[in-house]
Amino acid sequence: MVPGMVDALMAQLRVITAGLETVARSGAHVPSSVSRAFPLPGALSATQLTAIAASVAAQRRSIGALQAQLSAFDEQLAVLEQILGPLAEWSSTWAGLEQRLLNMPRLPESPGGPGGHDNE
Repeated sequence: MVPGMVDALMAQLRVITAGLETVARSGAHVPSSVSRAFPLPGALSATQLTAIAASVAAQRRSIGALQAQLSAFDEQLAVLEQILGPLAEWSSTWAGLEQRLLNMPRLPESPGGPGGHDNE
């Protein structure tokens, strides 16, 4: 945005300068209508520079807001990381326990069924 504004300022200054050079070469008196057609370069550049400065200040405020958002997001991620660490350890321990239970040798069943009693 700022480079575009600077380019526009430079283009306007070139047009004004070219117009003033043409008038100066002719040696003629500049009618008031022509002099009003060309804004004063100092006033034009002051207006443009004020706009550029305001744009830069707005961009810096925007960066400050982004930094605050990123800081808050980083704090949230740190809390989430603290929560997930123990949860991941617990999950790993639980998975290991499940694996050991699944790999345990089964006891032979008694002739009467699971309770060891005959159903007679």
